[in-house]
Amino acid sequence: MTEGQVVLVAESASLKIGWVQSYKPGRPMRVQVRAFGGDVAVIRIERPELAGELSVCAASLLDAEQAVAGLEKRATPEELDIAWTLLADRPVGIGELAEVLFGRDDAGTRDAAIVLAVFAHTGFALTHGRLSRNDAAARRALDQERQRQAELDVDVATWRQALLQHRAGRKVALGSIAPRLIAIVRGETDAAAAHWLELDGRHKQADARDAADLLNELGLWDGHEDIELWRSGRLDPWPADAIASLRPEPDMPPDAPHLELPFVTMDNDAPHEVDDAICVEETPDGLRVHVAIAHPSAWIVPDSLADLEARRRGSTLYHPRHVIGMLPDALARDVASLTLHTWKPALVVSLTLDATGVARDETLQEAWVRVAHVWSYSLVERVLAGAVEPGVDRAVLDQLLAAGLRAEGARIRNGAWLLYRPDCELTAPPFQPVVIRQVQQTSPGRRLVTELMVQACAAVAQLGARHRIALPYRTQPRPGNAPLPPGLYDQPADCFAMFRVLEAGTMQAAPAPHGMMGVAAYVQFTSPLRRYGDVLAHRQLVAWLRGVAAPHTLQEVTQLAHVADEAARDARQWQRKGNHYFKLLWLAGRVNGRPLHGQVVRTLANGDRLVFLTELALDTPVRAPMLHVGDHVLLVVRSVHPSRGLLELAVTAT
Repeated sequence: MTEGQVVLVAESASLKIGWVQSYKPGRPMRVQVRAFGGDVAVIRIERPELAGELSVCAASLLDAEQAVAGLEKRATPEELDIAWTLLADRPVGIGELAEVLFGRDDAGTRDAAIVLAVFAHTGFALTHGRLSRNDAAARRALDQERQRQAELDVDVATWRQALLQHRAGRKVALGSIAPRLIAIVRGETDAAAAHWLELDGRHKQADARDAADLLNELGLWDGHEDIELWRSGRLDPWPADAIASLRPEPDMPPDAPHLELPFVTMDNDAPHEVDDAICVEETPDGLRVHVAIAHPSAWIVPDSLADLEARRRGSTLYHPRHVIGMLPDALARDVASLTLHTWKPALVVSLTLDATGVARDETLQEAWVRVAHVWSYSLVERVLAGAVEPGVDRAVLDQLLAAGLRAEGARIRNGAWLLYRPDCELTAPPFQPVVIRQVQQTSPGRRLVTELMVQACAAVAQLGARHRIALPYRTQPRPGNAPLPPGLYDQPADCFAMFRVLEAGTMQAAPAPHGMMGVAAYVQFTSPLRRYGDVLAHRQLVAWLRGVAAPHTLQEVTQLAHVADEAARDARQWQRKGNHYFKLLWLAGRVNGRPLHGQVVRTLANGDRLVFLTELALDTPVRAPMLHVGDHVLLVVRSVHPSRGLLELAVTAT
């Protein structure tokens, strides 16, 4: 072995031409090879690891490649096929192959025989200087591998050129690159993308962080994507075969009525989907409340691919950067969503609230409903403040508010705690500033919708209990040592005091009181476009309404609801993680800026105070031993590290 010698290096199922850059006996040699994309790479390799050695020497890797190219022209494909046939069923020696091809055995013909056997023909394999004969199946596999490798080389070279042009300041079309890098982030295999990252000086085995870094560099990401979230599968689009398994038309009874009632939807300014609509009528017996709930189960065949996919997701993910539906958008945001002036399938709960707010005469039916009014919470607040808004009938709004207040008062008298801690809406679109909007949980519009949804869930639970329907009932014991009497609370310190004594709610297949809600039984029913447990409840109730066997047994209901709850809990964890990161990112731009309002909600074991920032709905420890639970404070941001989850605040005033 000498420096400059031409060698053959094994890589996967193929061989590469190598040029010995340096060699010292007993130590790894440095060998130049041609890497993916055409660049020269230097590898360290022990001599026994070489696939083969040639007697020829060259001045550079390029000269070595040219020398090998000359050797490949020494014989035709037909001559190689004849040699492969003649040497069948017996050992193959390099000298013997040289004799067959060239009629003599010397250093030059042996070099040519090796090169021809392993580069120009797929009939032979070279391992540690020894030839073996490939059978027909092995030849086909090698042909396919070489074809794949050739395509990969072209692919990598194209990517490499695009990256170099981008770094040189030229405008390059990068649209096709992003999905392939994202595939690596998700843990999928893309050989060309992986080799491109390897060529770019990343890790030997390209990983998710490498791909994310390059996406950021190319301007396709902004540096704030959660790689773990991408790898979790939570952001995967709905599979086409699952969407295809949905019914093309809703399965509704032919005699289902069209309810000519002035239904109103009330939601955020830009809701992702619309699950519910409400209507109140004045009757001699009290206020007759109608709650129409979207009916996506009319499109979903039980245990179909769509049903299994929705069950796997459990709930819609409301992340600051991504809203990923439990159901496909075509269903949740279009045909099943309760939209203005369009007849939609629904399950309609009706009940009467007497003068004290007690509900009775609960009924449930499948029906077609048509929304007459679409109001946002902000619109309702403006009207209640005295503004005149087109499309808002103040008499209709007053009836809705009256129903909500009646129901709210009855629940409090029945022992309910209504905890309305300050909240916020958070959005963080790529390449745009984080936007935080405070949410007034105790606004009249939000409170009345909350109350009527609770009444609908309690009414469904009462029907289920009365008719022995297997449903996912939610229950929670009353706190035995509550620091506050039943009532409505909106101060963070009060809410946190109650949170500390609450026992965890549970799900079971038999009705039981929900102490926190102040109702005799409770079934989550009003959000089937975004919660699988609600779809499950709808399916069981529809079977009862139609007088057919329930699709799920008592045991199956419990099992499926627990599976869905686990998936929904996972979605909430991702949402909380994203909210925390982007809240800290928002604060990072306000170091030593204007003070933020907070309230002390707890004394921690180390003496620090847990302070709830009302503008951000964020609780964080603060070193402030002089403060007491319930104190209102102003704080300034001293330092913040979003990626590490670290925040330091200092009190400026109380």
